[in-house]
Amino acid sequence: MHRILIPIDSLSEEAWEYAFAYATKINESAGKSLNVMLLTHTKPQLTQGGFRHQMGASAVRALAAGKPVQLPSGSTLRHATLRTVGRVLNDAILIAYYAETKMLEAVDDLKGLAGVIVVPDFPESADQWAARWSPIVHGKTQQTSVSLIDDPVVEAALLHLTQMVNLSTGLAHPRDKDMANEVLRILRYKNHNIDVVKMKSWAIKNGWQSDGANDLARLASKIGSLRRKPSMAKIYNWQDRYSRWNGAN
Repeated sequence: MHRILIPIDSLSEEAWEYAFAYATKINESAGKSLNVMLLTHTKPQLTQGGFRHQMGASAVRALAAGKPVQLPSGSTLRHATLRTVGRVLNDAILIAYYAETKMLEAVDDLKGLAGVIVVPDFPESADQWAARWSPIVHGKTQQTSVSLIDDPVVEAALLHLTQMVNLSTGLAHPRDKDMANEVLRILRYKNHNIDVVKMKSWAIKNGWQSDGANDLARLASKIGSLRRKPSMAKIYNWQDRYSRWNGAN
């Protein structure tokens, strides 16, 4: 999956010009015609920024009416909002415009994408997404991916939890929530600190839906803020579990 971040003024004509250029480049590298989806929060945002000047008034009107616009490559450009985008966009290139945390978590939930191009609402609006995926950043040298979880025991515990829960529903099922609660309490008891923002990004990157990742982060924050260590009395086999995460077995 191609992931590209364009950290320039989202209201400028240049932002759309670069986003469209990257979409064209991804299309060319795919060897086939991929459709492009422009995602904004609302339809009225189509009249903002450089869309009208770069695409033309007729194209903007067509997109606002839910009609496709033919591109020179032979593919089509469509528009969607967070309410209408759906869940599956097979072999599509998504341009997320005026993007911020909520939009980018919704984008990460989408299935089938060939590429994501992000134009953030403000320069810092895509910081969590960028830390999560280490995308190509326009105008900067590509950086190597960095680990979101520095503590190997915490990562081992989260990997174990990820293998056990139903990732499509996250912590909605009481059994899965209980399992997450036990894992996090064991880590808290053993004095492991968890950065909940990085943990949420780690969860999304490892297959959790954004709702489940947010629930996990809230639970970790709650347990992390306990004034005293949690009791292990009712947690079955916690010592063996911790030993496995710690690499003792």
